[in-house]
This record gives sequence, C-alpha cells and structure tokens, in this order.
Amino acid sequence: MADLFHEMLNPPSPADHRPNDNNTRPDPVALGYLSTLASMPLSQLESSEQQSLAQSSHSLLLSLQALSKRSHKSIISSAANHSHLRTTLPILASSAADLTSAIPKLDHEALHFSTTYHKSGDNEMLNARKRALLLSKNVGRLVDVLDLPTLLSTAITTGSSSPAANYASALDLNGHIRRLHGLYADSPLVTSVSAQADVAMQAMAKNLVTSLRAPGLKLASALRTISWLRRVVPDLDSAGAAGNGGGLGALFLVCRLSTLINMLAALEPLRELAEQERIRQQQNPTGSAWSGGQQTERYLKRYVEIFREQSFAIVSMFRSIFPVPVNEASSRTGNQDPLQPIPSAMSTFPFHLVEMLMETLRTYLPTVKDQPSRDSLLTQVLYCAGSLGRLGGDFGILLATLDVGDEAEDEWVEVVKRHRLMLADLIFVHFAPPCRRRWAQAAFHFLAGLGSGTFGAVLLQPFDLLKTRVQQSGSHSIRAAVRDIAKSPNALAAFWRGTIPSALRTGVGSAIYFTTLNVIRQRATALSFATVPVTDPRHSSSSLPKLSNTANLVAGAFARAFAGFILMPLTVIKVRYESNLYSYKSIAGAARDIYKTERIPGFFAGFGATAIRDAPYAGLYVVSYEQFKKRLSSWHFPSSPVSQGKSGAGMGSSLSATINFSSGALAGATCSFISNPFDAVKTRIQLQPREYRNMIQACRKMVTEEGVRSLYDGLALRMTRKAMSSALAWMLYEELVRRAETALHRGDARGHV
Repeated sequence: MADLFHEMLNPPSPADHRPNDNNTRPDPVALGYLSTLASMPLSQLESSEQQSLAQSSHSLLLSLQALSKRSHKSIISSAANHSHLRTTLPILASSAADLTSAIPKLDHEALHFSTTYHKSGDNEMLNARKRALLLSKNVGRLVDVLDLPTLLSTAITTGSSSPAANYASALDLNGHIRRLHGLYADSPLVTSVSAQADVAMQAMAKNLVTSLRAPGLKLASALRTISWLRRVVPDLDSAGAAGNGGGLGALFLVCRLSTLINMLAALEPLRELAEQERIRQQQNPTGSAWSGGQQTERYLKRYVEIFREQSFAIVSMFRSIFPVPVNEASSRTGNQDPLQPIPSAMSTFPFHLVEMLMETLRTYLPTVKDQPSRDSLLTQVLYCAGSLGRLGGDFGILLATLDVGDEAEDEWVEVVKRHRLMLADLIFVHFAPPCRRRWAQAAFHFLAGLGSGTFGAVLLQPFDLLKTRVQQSGSHSIRAAVRDIAKSPNALAAFWRGTIPSALRTGVGSAIYFTTLNVIRQRATALSFATVPVTDPRHSSSSLPKLSNTANLVAGAFARAFAGFILMPLTVIKVRYESNLYSYKSIAGAARDIYKTERIPGFFAGFGATAIRDAPYAGLYVVSYEQFKKRLSSWHFPSSPVSQGKSGAGMGSSLSATINFSSGALAGATCSFISNPFDAVKTRIQLQPREYRNMIQACRKMVTEEGVRSLYDGLALRMTRKAMSSALAWMLYEELVRRAETALHRGDARGHV
C-alpha cells in the first residue's frame, strides 16, 4: 500500500528512467510515513494531520532560513575555492616538479659552503665575522673603558665641593687606567684613554696647587693636598723621603709665600697713605701735629700682624707636613759622599721672609714719631720675632740694625727690656706644667679673695649687725638699734655677734667670687669685642684684664650669682643668728633648727631676691669700679692707648692702693643705694619666711604697711659697710694678686732663662 501511495505521490519522470537502473529504491522515510498515513483513520487525516504537516513545513522553512543565514558565506566561499581548483592544481604540480629538480643543486651548494667555511680553515671573512662577534659580546666592557676619562674628569671637576671623596676616586680611576695601559700598551683605544687621563690629572694637579694658595688653609687640608700631589706628581717628591721636602716642599713654600704676598698686597691703600706721609715728612721735617705717623702706624700694625700669623703658620705647617727623620743626623755624619743631599728649601725660606719684613720696617718705621705708637710697634715686632723663634727662626737680633733715630735709642732699649719681662711671663706660661699653672693662678686668686673678704667682714661686722636689726624692726632708727644691742651683758661681744658665719660667708664668698670673676675675665680677653684699649701700663693701678663695660657687667653679675648660690645656706644661718627673733645658741643649732622646720629649701630662702640684688649690684660694681679707677688714674697721668688685653704694673704701690681703695668705696656706695630695696626684701623673707613668702609679695606688703621708706631701711649702714668692705676687699685683692703674680713670674723666669 505504501508503495502504491509513493508512486501516486511521486510518479517517475522520463528523465529519471535510466537503462539498467534496477537497483533504484524508494526513500524509506517516505515509505514509513505513507505506511503511517495508511493506518490512520479518515477523521484524523482530515483534522490533525493537516495541522501537523503545516507545522512541520513551517519548522523546516525556519530551519532552512537559519541555515542559509548562518552558513551561506562558507558555502559561497567553498564554491569559489572549488572553482579555482582547476587552475591551482596544475600550478602546484609544476612547482613540485621545480622543487624536485632544485634539491640536488641545493645539496651541492651546501656541501661547497661547509667545505669552504669550515672552522679548521683560514678565511679572512670568517675571521672578520669572529672579531665582530667578539666585539658584540664585549661591547659593555668597551663602553666602560671609554667612560673612564669622563668619570675621571667629573671626579676632578666636582672635587672642590667634596675633595676628600672625589679626589680619592679620581686617583683610583687614574691608577686603573695606568694598569690597563701597562697590560695593553699596543691598543690604540687604551692609549687614547690614557692620553685623556693625563690631561685630566694635569687639571687635578692645577686644582691642588690652587688649593695650597687658599688664605685659610688648615693643617689637615694641607696634609691631604700634599698626599694627593705625591700621587699625582711623584717626580716632585723624589727627595721627600729625606726629610727636606724636595720639590714638593718648595712648591708648598712658593704657594704659601704667594698667599702671604697677596694678603699684604691687600694693604695697598694703607701703604699708599703711609708713603704719602713719609714723603710729606721728608719734604717738611718739622711737620705738624698730624704728621706724627698715624697712617704709617696703622699700615705697619696690620702688616706685622699678617706677617706674624702667616709666617708662623707657613713654617709650622711645613715642619708638620715634611718632618725631619730622627736618624737623619746620624746618617749624614756617616755618609762620606762628597755630593751631599740638596738642603731643604726651608733652610733659606725664613731669611727671605725676614728680609721682606726688615725692608718694610726700614722704609716706614722712621716715619712714626709718636713714642707710645713706636713702642707698641716695636713690641709687636719683638712678639713676631719670638713667635718665629719658637720654630727656630728668631730674628730679634736683626732688629738692632733698624735705624729708629738717635733720640729713640734709649726708648728702643726700654722696649727690649719690657719685652724680656713679658717673655719671661710667656716662658712661665709655656714651660710650667698645665696643672701647676692652673693651680697656681687659682690658688693666689682664691687666697687673695679669701683674705680680703675675711678681713673686711670681721672689721665691719658691727655695721652689718646694726643693718640687720634696723631692717628687722622697721623702726628706721639706728640709735634705737644701738641702744638695744648695748643693753646686752657683754656689749662689745654683742656688736660682733654672728662674726663667724659672716666671716665664713664673706671670706669664702669673696674667694669664690674673685676666682670665678678672674676666670671669666681671662676668657673674655680672647674676644676682640670684649677688650678695650688701655693706658700706658706704667700708669695703671691694676694688673687685671681691661674689658668693656658690657663684659664687666656680665662677668661681675654671673660671678656674684654663682657665689651667692653656693653660699646661700651660710647667708641664711648668718642672718637668723644675728636676729633677735631666734634664740640660737650656736651656728650648728641654727642649722639643725632650719633643717628640722623647713628642710633643704629653708637654707635657700630669699635666693631670688638675693640674686636679683647681688647680680646687678656686682655687675654695676665692677663697671663703676673700673670707671672710677680710670678717672682717678687720669688725674695723675695722661692716657695713651697702646695695646689691648692685660696691663702691666708700673705704678707705685701706695698710689695704686689709694686709687683702688677710693674707687672701691665710691663704687660700693653708689651700687648699695641702687640695690638696697632688694636687700631689705631679702632680709624680711629670711627672717620671717611664713609672713613674707616671696619677693613680690614681700615688697607689696612692706610698701603697703610701712611705706616706700621701708625699702630703704638700713641704707646708711649698708652704704657705709658696703663702701668700706668693698674698698678694703678690692684694694687687698688687687695688691695681693699683683705682688703674687710678679713674684711667681720672676721666680719661674729665673728658673728657665
């Protein structure tokens, strides 16, 4: 049945009839479907089968549309490629035939190449390629070698900012280049690099020589520079090992001499003024008051100062850089060679320096007519000679050849005598052991302060006792205080009540104060702004340093504050022991009671007021004392500034003691009046610490309750006591110190000269 349906639905066409086509069979799928249709009832065929066929047809249509959309490009491309196969396949066959014929030729050429360029063969092209390959492998190393001159030049150029590191690197790089040149002497590349390194090292040598001419050259820098020059220019140091410096030593001296000449050339404006002054004196021998050589003095002082500093620095640096070996003398004596080593350049260099100075002095010193100025210049020249004398170049004897005029010969002799006395002082300072010098100076300043303070405290204790009683009572009456003390069973002893703590406090305080003050003033003399010109040493009443008013103010205030802090416990004990508010039987009992009731702070009660009172008082006192001494001395002698620093002692002892005593009394009275309010407040705090707690509160309470006059209680007594005690203390201290210094220096000078 299915077959019949198939034939009915798909009748065969005439074109489909082929001869001998007996094996043609219908589609099994179609037959299967037709069989299914045959088995279905007619109602189903009329209803559901038509819908099923429509759905299947629609699904197939959609599938065909999707397939055509998805694969149409591939199908078109495949069809195009298939159409090209007809032309491509013949071309491929022809190329395959050509390759088959070319393979034997390729095999023949390969065999010929392997035979021609084999490693065992000698071929110029192959060798060139080998060299090119070696060059490509070592191109980094060659670049490093080519960079060596650049690195060397950079290290030398930047050596001015950090010479220690950069010059050392430059020397290492130069050493490396030298080793390369020794290993590869025939290499043009290494030869070129070595030539560039030589140019760079010449620039380094110029820089080093320039650094030796620096004005502020220090020993450490000079040692480094010379060590680098020894490596850069070894030929200059051929005789350096012998201790005479050789060419390198001569180069050092020439550079430093050039620096000295340049520094002296900077004084050309002063030299021109001095030259004009000299010519004016030659044209007008009588001259005027202004033609006494002031401009020449300025020029010569600066000239000698620069010469002294630089000449000493040159010689001392040369000896440190080029030391003479210890065994040189013995080797010279045992050497019988008639051609002795060339002497050191230093053996004749000092003569050249001295001749420069002497020529200047011969030209311009006679122009200076003022006696103090000429004395100052000659003393400065003698100091210069002594400075070089420490290094074996003393030219003091040559100064005798200077023509200072017939009328000035006695003056020249006096200057030399004074210089010898100063030289004795310098010998003492130089040769005495440091410990001995320090202890000797501290000892006589301490003992002088202790003696002067103790003597003044014992002698003036009644005034201090009356001052304490008046300030304590607030009655402002000295007579009432005297009558109250006189009522004691032993009136004489009552007036000296508290002498022991007062003497201890004042004596030890003066010792500490004067010692500290001397140390501060000695240190201050090294500062140019702290010193002032002083009068002729022979017209001075003191052997202490001369400082400016500001330096004296600061030194006195600091020394007094320091001594006051150390002795504050003794001050508190002394004030309470003198007062009748406390019935202390002994000093030890007073100390125990203070510690028991107030502990350690009780011993420092009133320190603030004491410091504010004493520090300004001491500073003002030192300033006033020095000014009064200066004024009183000027009444007896005219002043002429000649020097700075310490003054000598040339005034008679009686006159100097009178001036010092008067100056101390005037300064003490003046400063006591200024600082008395602080003393009154301090006394109230120390006597009644519970009622008067601090300085501000005590001052306000005293002014409110008793008036401003309470701040000046005991003023007359304090002014009298301070004036007398200060005058005695400073007079004794000055005289003891001056005599002790003179005796000590002369004794040590005799021991060394």
